Amino acid sequence: MSFSSSSVSSLRDHSLSSSDDGITVKQRNINGCCAPAGNKVKLLLVCSVLSTATNFAEGYCNSYPNTSIQTFQDQINETYIERGKEGGLSEGGFTWYWSLMLNIWFVGYLVGTFLTPCFCDRLGRKKALFIANCIALAGAILSCIGVSFKIPEVFFVSRIITSLSSGISFGSLILFLQETTPTDLRGVTSFLAESTFIMTMGIGIGFGMDAILGTNLPVLTGIAIIPAFIAIITVIPLHETPKFLLISKNDRAAALASLDYYRGISTENLEVLEEIMLEKAVVGEDDETTIWQGVKEVLTLPHLRIAFFLGAAALQLIVGIWPIVYFSTDLLEDTFSPEISQYASLAFIMADFAASIAGLFIIEKFGRRSLLIGLGAANTLSLCLYVASDLLIPVWDPIRWGQIAALILYGITYGIALGPIAYFITSELVPQRFRSIAQSMTLAFTTVMNFVFSSVTLPCNTYFGVISFLPLFVIPSIICLIFLYFYLPETRDREVHDVVRELMARHSKDGGKNDVLRRDSGTSIQLFDDMSTNK
Repeated sequence: MSFSSSSVSSLRDHSLSSSDDGITVKQRNINGCCAPAGNKVKLLLVCSVLSTATNFAEGYCNSYPNTSIQTFQDQINETYIERGKEGGLSEGGFTWYWSLMLNIWFVGYLVGTFLTPCFCDRLGRKKALFIANCIALAGAILSCIGVSFKIPEVFFVSRIITSLSSGISFGSLILFLQETTPTDLRGVTSFLAESTFIMTMGIGIGFGMDAILGTNLPVLTGIAIIPAFIAIITVIPLHETPKFLLISKNDRAAALASLDYYRGISTENLEVLEEIMLEKAVVGEDDETTIWQGVKEVLTLPHLRIAFFLGAAALQLIVGIWPIVYFSTDLLEDTFSPEISQYASLAFIMADFAASIAGLFIIEKFGRRSLLIGLGAANTLSLCLYVASDLLIPVWDPIRWGQIAALILYGITYGIALGPIAYFITSELVPQRFRSIAQSMTLAFTTVMNFVFSSVTLPCNTYFGVISFLPLFVIPSIICLIFLYFYLPETRDREVHDVVRELMARHSKDGGKNDVLRRDSGTSIQLFDDMSTNK
């Protein structure tokens, strides 16, 4: 029997009649410090601090090499000269050496994304964030040691460790933000994850300039220690997410306490528990799923498979961001002076960040679907403008400035909504039981794509010029935009279980009516009864 509207009503009536085990609103109290307790300003402040401190390792450590590349090259060459290699590394040798130094990040990040479901689903979102930030702290300390004692291999290992922590922390952060905030703030808080990431990239590119800290590598790298420590301190007093506590741990009392902690004590929290139970009822009360079982189900169940493909397509739209973050200064130096190239890279990232701030005010006013597809098209157009500007330089030299304009346009379209939505859209398409697995799968996919495209961008640009951007970035983006146009549902202001039911109706062979994951009303009520007896 399908999970019908009548069964939903039965579950609603039953759950409210058996509200919080006789505990009235007056008898409840909020435990823990730093509790937002329903204050939206406090909630957004907590989310902002947590997002900034957690994302600092990834954004900052991947952006300061962009503008401080010359100092790194000088130190690495001096190291090899001291070791007996006359003249240090050749220009070509350093290019490959530096490319490996930067792109090894994606290897550690990929491992981190595979570990995310293990930590998130077994330990919880909070503990996953705590562990990830502890690893980030170790990586930051190691990177400072590496450049201070001029040991490139230690700096290399530090990037693997830091990227491992980022692979765990980013997916965990998205889940944590989405599961602790009300539906009307879900887009804003999820947006914060990417906005703060962009901000930390701006800090990295700025600090990496010669005029600031670009010539002082120990201080430049050591700065990352501070936010890692702040992230650890911030996570400690926070409560676990109510969805994890209710659905994964069957702890209704703890889930209610978590709701009170984040949203304040209110009778509406009982209705929120009911909505969470509806999400569980949609996917059923199966035994705990192993990682590989979960991956298999995501790839075989039609509604989960299409959600994964949609998330992967959205992330493919923005795969060009990493080559730009890594190599924008190098690419622009083919046309401009090193100084202008550095300032242009800074202008790009600042435009990106300014757009992300504006995006916070529009994310809940426009649909995710229209923003993702519309801005994805504009973003792709900016790459075409970059290519056209370069090719037309022999015809009219001033058009070279069009490359910088295109770069800034790319940053604006990415920051205002495209980048943030691409990273969190998957979590709005799948139920809680599969959320961390599906999120990790899409992040793993884009990590592989980032590694491949970042690794070949400079060689392709050297041998073929910017025309190589068309097959690398433009054509794949067009294909993904077409796919998203036909298959992506709207998720704004909708509960996840509603979106899941739409995907099941669209993509299951029987329209989702007899899907093994659906349950009848009697089973749904029994699920809630079982939860009500567990505290």
